[in-house]
Amino acid sequence: MSRQTHRTCVRMSEKEYQRLKRRSGAARLSANAWLMEELARNCPILYRVEQTREVIRFMDAAGRDINAMARNFNSGDGTAEELRFAVERLAQVVERFCALRREGYPRAV
Repeated sequence: MSRQTHRTCVRMSEKEYQRLKRRSGAARLSANAWLMEELARNCPILYRVEQTREVIRFMDAAGRDINAMARNFNSGDGTAEELRFAVERLAQVVERFCALRREGYPRAV
């Protein structure tokens, strides 16, 4: 006796159906079993408004710092220390977005 008690209908084009059959066949699973595995593997998309705004504010401030240093370099007054700082700021922005992504917001980064 099957443990599954619910049924749903998924509408798809012929091309999508062939893609489903090809992928489920490659995994050596029925279409239903393959879809259930993909569903179990899928991470939920969480929308974190405040965390996202905080990262965007940080990115905005870091971008202003980096642009100021770029203006110095373009005018010939830039230093190696400023360049190092700009690279560090950019790395901080990337790290903030990666941290947000690890928290469950996959569209970050």
